[in-house]
Amino acid sequence: MKKDLLSRQRPHEQGQTIILVAISLVSLLAMAALAIDIVTLYAARSETQRAADAAALTGAKAVADSGITTLLLTDPNFATVKPWAQNAANAQINAVLQNNLVAGVAPNLASATVDWSRQGNPVVTVKLNSSNLPTFFSKIWTASPPTAAATATAEVYNPANVQNFTPIAPRVVKPWLIANRDPNNGGTPFINVLTGAIEAYQVIGEQLNLTADCQSGFPNCQLIPGHDPPTSSTIPRPQVDYVPAQVTTNNGSNVCPTCAAGSDYEESIECADTTTSYQVLSCGSGSNYAHWDNTFNPGGTGGPSEVATECLIHAAGTGTNRGQDSLDPSPWPANPMQITAGSGPQIGTLVTTSSSIVTIPIIDPGTFQDTSPYQVTIVGFLQAFIYEVHGGPAGHRGDIEIYVLNIAGCSSSSTNSGVTPIVGGSGTSPIPVRLITPP
Repeated sequence: MKKDLLSRQRPHEQGQTIILVAISLVSLLAMAALAIDIVTLYAARSETQRAADAAALTGAKAVADSGITTLLLTDPNFATVKPWAQNAANAQINAVLQNNLVAGVAPNLASATVDWSRQGNPVVTVKLNSSNLPTFFSKIWTASPPTAAATATAEVYNPANVQNFTPIAPRVVKPWLIANRDPNNGGTPFINVLTGAIEAYQVIGEQLNLTADCQSGFPNCQLIPGHDPPTSSTIPRPQVDYVPAQVTTNNGSNVCPTCAAGSDYEESIECADTTTSYQVLSCGSGSNYAHWDNTFNPGGTGGPSEVATECLIHAAGTGTNRGQDSLDPSPWPANPMQITAGSGPQIGTLVTTSSSIVTIPIIDPGTFQDTSPYQVTIVGFLQAFIYEVHGGPAGHRGDIEIYVLNIAGCSSSSTNSGVTPIVGGSGTSPIPVRLITPP
């Protein structure tokens, strides 16, 4: 009797397993969708933070390039430079966000602010959010799409920013037009001439030698065979060619040391030649074309470059330990490189600025003209520390050995929003900006 009752109940239980399996599958799919959503949100958060970091660093670099860190808050020029620096930072931030996508779309810029209250070391804070992320399960619970937000703060890092002295030639450009070729990286360009981006990322701290691209034994600058346009090489040591720039006559506004003498070219090296720097050696082409001067030979024994550079760096002659300041690059990149005074009242002590720090224009060899009017296109600037003027080997006496401190590229309207950098500042750090998130 009991057996018959069980037999009669079985037909009513058929199909329940299928229902349970279906319910389980729906649950599993929901959990999988939720897991995908969580991973998507985590990835979006990471990408948004990366974009915020890049934007903050880029904005801080724009502020550094403005030269505003050399000014006191009470300086009357500060109010003039401040909006320019802020606009430059905004332009650079908006540009870099187009290349730092989140889920295939540029993140939204919620705000970009600059805190100017920190004397000489302003900070840039960028806040981003990314919406319309590709999610699945979360749409069931809310009609509002999920968002990912991130904040990053970067400091315009200027550890040598001391405000109780007048910076030595902070924005003066020296008349050495060097080739856009890094000998330590197989001749890779320092700067991408199309975008203004820095190509040689490991160049900071490199030792290079500036060699005149002029044949020895000639009174004028006849280009070295095989070096037209100027190039670079590793023989006898890593060296990059330069040609002398045409300079303007000293109109009385230049600030010169007592040893300054000689031609306009020599005074442009020895002095704070503001006229040539601002009117001649500027970014770009067209009306801003610079020109090189082939009427004299700057290199060689006792040449104008050797004599003027020794005056600039307070060296009694060629070689090291001749009275010039010295540079210890070993603390970098954890800390700024250290400068020790080689003469004067602070001899033997660490100093925060030096006449051995110079700014040098970089030219595009592809547009170099070896005939009249001898035009060149300046594509960026290299900040360097002059280590010594070489006394040898034969054929290379008068070469200028430098440490690379920084590189800045001229702006490109396609990538840098037309913002032209001003290279300068009293700081000597080869790390002009750094992330300090959280502020």
